[in-house]
Amino acid sequence: MKKQVSCAILEDMRKYYDNFDPNEYVEGPKTGESVIQTLRLYYEENLPVGVTAWIRVNEPNKKLIYGNQIGRQIVFVRDILGDILTDTSNEYEAFEPQVIATHTSKSVKLPIYQINLEKYGLEIVMKNNFFSWAISIKSENPLDFDMMELFDEKEVAPLYLCDGLPSEKIYGSYAQNHAEFTIEMKSEYKVYTLFYLIKNYLTKLKSKEEE
Repeated sequence: MKKQVSCAILEDMRKYYDNFDPNEYVEGPKTGESVIQTLRLYYEENLPVGVTAWIRVNEPNKKLIYGNQIGRQIVFVRDILGDILTDTSNEYEAFEPQVIATHTSKSVKLPIYQINLEKYGLEIVMKNNFFSWAISIKSENPLDFDMMELFDEKEVAPLYLCDGLPSEKIYGSYAQNHAEFTIEMKSEYKVYTLFYLIKNYLTKLKSKEEE
């Protein structure tokens, strides 16, 4: 008997699930719990996976105090940051942060995101624990502009803040290296402002190189 799977998850399986056999599934209004569990375990062992596909099978227990906040976090990273980090509607539609690892805060399993902007030579790895952000930035070009005191440029991010980040994605302070650094940020407003400034700087730099 074929297992029922929603249209969205069926598309996710075609994209990410190496064991996918179309003869085993049928599109329906709801995905069976056994399929959800199978994909959840598969994604844990086969990262990276797109954040939209990841959250479809990793929705937290809504009874947890912070269980309802993960959706807001993902919308901020995927949609709001995606809007300022892309240049065209096609780029925005294709923008999809990848989940490269996970961590747990307040009993909620959360994603560690990676964003690659190849045309700007920029890699962003970030996580949020409901209180602050840990952000690692690796850029082909040093980010030599005024950071507007959005973070402590001399501070080396504490290890507890970087819990869950791959060790090779944890860097020193911005003061030590303007092209590779890991920072702590306390608010979405500051995160948004930082990425707006980075995108603006790299866009102007790219335009000068193309002249």
